[in-house]
Order: sequence, then C-alpha cells, then structure tokens
Amino acid sequence: MKRILLAGPAVEPVSLSEAKAHMRVDMADEDTLIGTLIVAARVAAETEIRRVMISQSWRAFIEIWPAEGIGLPVQPALSVEAVRAIDGDGVATVLDSADYTFDVADGTVDLVNPIAGTAHYEVDFTAGYGATGTDVPEPLRQAILMLATHWFEHRSAVTDTDDGARTPLGYRELVAPYRRMTLC
Repeated sequence: MKRILLAGPAVEPVSLSEAKAHMRVDMADEDTLIGTLIVAARVAAETEIRRVMISQSWRAFIEIWPAEGIGLPVQPALSVEAVRAIDGDGVATVLDSADYTFDVADGTVDLVNPIAGTAHYEVDFTAGYGATGTDVPEPLRQAILMLATHWFEHRSAVTDTDDGARTPLGYRELVAPYRRMTLC
C-alpha cells in the first residue's frame, strides 16, 4: 500500500523553550540549531517506533481492497476524512461514511460494500497522538529532549569508539513501549 503525506505536523512535540530549558541554554544564539535538532529527534524517534507523534494528514492508495479490510499504514490513526473509489477512467466517487467503518482502536478501515469496477481506492486520514505536544506520551517527549540534547552536546564528527556516537542512556527504554511491531 502506497501512502503520501498531505500535511505534516503543525507543531513539534517539544517546544523550543522546553528544549532550551532541558539543555540549560539561556541565549537565543542557538535557537535555529536547537529547533532543527528537535525536528530531527522527532523524526528519528518516529522512525524507531514506526508511529507519528503530532497529527498529520495522509493519503493511502489501495489497489485491491481485501475482504478483511485494511490497516492504515501510518499509526496511530485518529480519523478518516474520506474514502474514494477511483474507476478505470480516473473518476473518483467519494463514499458516504455509512459505506465504510473505521476502528480507531486498531486503525483499520473496512468497506461495507465494495464498488464494482473500481480500479483502486484512496483513503484520506489523520494520524498522530493529537494536535499538541501535550497529546504525545511523556516518555516520547523525554526521548526527544534527550536525543536533541545529546546531538547538541556532540556536534563534531565522531568515531565508532567515541561516546558521542551512541544514543543517550535510557533513550531506547523510553521509546521501546511505543514501538510498532509486525509479526510478518
């Protein structure tokens, strides 16, 4: 299943002022760097846990709708905004919300009655823990702070034997409970 990001997060899970307080930085000279490190730490943590943190809009493309429904490819899924059936000529039919079900608990969508002659489907949905940093579980916010601070303190090139090359102690333990696992 293919997916594209329609609109990224409007805010970061950790604010610049929170990161600066954690890093014990008082001056504004490093604000741009710290802001960049927050974004990079969020992306690294999202990659590690295979989930997004702040609400984002996504579109999934489904070639053949399976009888058992689909699990949305970006989690945690918060809502489904639209399901469209695209025919062989590229004409889209927006399905009524009564034509599909969305289970927020496991992020799955199921069609009540698949439409004959459909070449593929598109599902627009929102994924993330919520719209603000306070919606993100505190351990993930702490992991972002730790990683951004670690990178702030270890800016130079490092070697395999340098402690700066490792993630901070406790980082993996903070993100592990949120890691999305697959059995196959």
